[in-house]
Amino acid sequence: MKFYEKYNEFMYYASLLGYLGFVMVFNILFFVFIYKVIEKYFFSSTVLFVILLLIGIFSGFYNVFRLILKKK
Repeated sequence: MKFYEKYNEFMYYASLLGYLGFVMVFNILFFVFIYKVIEKYFFSSTVLFVILLLIGIFSGFYNVFRLILKKK
């Protein structure tokens, strides 16, 4: 295997890792944003924040899992 083939493969996996990280962080921030909107217009609740945060984390893992399976 030549150097540029190894470099291309490394760059592919590095960009995939970056994309998966972006998807995970975006899901979590999206649900935190939903909480902030609910907090501003309706009510504030720590339990609701934790629930939405957990939904964001699980949603992020699910989307990352789907992307990994799609790439194969």
